[in-house]
Amino acid sequence: MRVYLATPFAGMRDNDVEMMMRVGKPLYLLNTFFEGENPCKRALSIVGADNFLLDSGAFSFMSGAQCSEKIVEEYAERYIDFIKRNHVKLYFEMDVETVLSLPFVEKMRSKMERETGVPCIPVWHKNRGIEYYKRMCSDYRYIAIGGLVFHVKQSEWPLIHKMVDYAANKGVKVHGLGFTKTRELEKWRFYSVDSSSWKTAAIRGSNRHIFNGRYIETRNVKKDGYKTDQRLLAAYNGIEWCKYQRYMDLRRTV
Repeated sequence: MRVYLATPFAGMRDNDVEMMMRVGKPLYLLNTFFEGENPCKRALSIVGADNFLLDSGAFSFMSGAQCSEKIVEEYAERYIDFIKRNHVKLYFEMDVETVLSLPFVEKMRSKMERETGVPCIPVWHKNRGIEYYKRMCSDYRYIAIGGLVFHVKQSEWPLIHKMVDYAANKGVKVHGLGFTKTRELEKWRFYSVDSSSWKTAAIRGSNRHIFNGRYIETRNVKKDGYKTDQRLLAAYNGIEWCKYQRYMDLRRTV
């Protein structure tokens, strides 16, 4: 299973990032286009096109005060241009249907695929329904499930589990957006997942992540009462997650 380290540069100092990349040697990186072209180019150059995931930044769009079709269309033009110029192989669609509409998302999906010549990774959300998910599995070889962090209730996890199995049985790769329950990840048949918790746990909460040989353990370093260099701690966490990447890389699902 591929574990992508998400947004490796935002909020980090260059020397800490350099240290993390040099020591950890990440296998897979994900960056959102919303952060700008340079961070995406940097991540792409580190791991190569086969191991880089480009996120559209749709979540950031939906979090903003303004999100119109015109704004998204203009943004999509830049997104398409970046994909073409940099020969990006793996990228997500603009899944902005909770603010705009699913037909608009489908229109933008067709436009991106037509102009780049590369199939996108469509992102399933609960509002699309199970039959739509099945059609995604028929039409695409690589899909994603979104909303796992904020919108899927614990009672719905068995259904999501069945959905991932359904796709895997058809030879379809499934990406779990933001799915980082490392203690139980081996029980899932995701082809790939991504996480930014290695960084946010340090910068927001001063939590140290440790790979124990099977999963990531969390320890709070503030409880001892001393000041923590949170960006350096994030780099340390990133190195531990690189170890976890290699462990999970041996556990292929599709």
